Amino acid sequence: MQDRSISMNLNLSGILIVLLLISAPFSSYLAQTPRSYQIATIFGNLGKASNDDERFVLHNELKAIVRETLADSSESISALFAQWPAGIATAGSGDEMVTVISWNSERQDRTQDYGAFVIYGFDKSGQFENLKWAELIHDRDEDPKDESRSYRVDDWPGAIYYDLILTHDGKTPVYTLLGWEGADAQVTRKIMETMVISNDFVRIGVPYLNRPEGIRKRHVLEYSDALQATLRYEPDNNRIVLDRLAPSDPSLAGATAFYGPTMAYDAYVWKGGKWEFSSNITVRNSKDKERNRPYNATEN
Repeated sequence: MQDRSISMNLNLSGILIVLLLISAPFSSYLAQTPRSYQIATIFGNLGKASNDDERFVLHNELKAIVRETLADSSESISALFAQWPAGIATAGSGDEMVTVISWNSERQDRTQDYGAFVIYGFDKSGQFENLKWAELIHDRDEDPKDESRSYRVDDWPGAIYYDLILTHDGKTPVYTLLGWEGADAQVTRKIMETMVISNDFVRIGVPYLNRPEGIRKRHVLEYSDALQATLRYEPDNNRIVLDRLAPSDPSLAGATAFYGPTMAYDAYVWKGGKWEFSSNITVRNSKDKERNRPYNATEN
């Protein structure tokens, strides 16, 4: 009877060992799930979320994963850049290189929450050893239409950035961001704004836009949510081209929910350390790829 008891104990121990050997690789697999897969899963879940509470949790999970990745290895950061499924824009080379990643989460009322990271401090060879970054915190109380404001990283009005242009004011690198802002169910916005990074301080909205009415820090196009508008950089012409907007009827002046492109174009040209505004420019062979909206969580 004693031998049988010992035999049963040995058999149970063997079964337990087998189960541990089977489960250990699976647990390890779960723990080592690539962050790129986690990020893709969160984006997919954002599109499927049934309420704003779920979206809020997922939005913050995404921020946490990006922070973890930026604190990780060069390989993880490279994979993040290569596989990022939303807005990503890079300009410059060596120690002037900057990358901005951004995304949105659309609430049930069609208003937006945004997230973004400004990544800089690359080595001269473009490597990641001394990488630095700043998280942009979306402040929903800020007015995204205000073209006279500068913003810190903690009161950013939000956007998805699809292009980044590097120019120089003397020796100072000036980064110009082109972005999409989903606003609400009535209007959509395209945004042009400048950014300077000095002593690890990121400032968005710097007075580099020279308009007929004076220097501005941002340019905002606001138009009907049912339409699309152009805001794009033409490197060959060293200019940023934008649609001239107008209401569908003169009586609707000021009601931007009825504004749309007029087939006339304006531009900003970089001259003498400023973006100089130029009206009624000629645009040939226009390929308005940027008329299309960037990633929107609820549309996927």
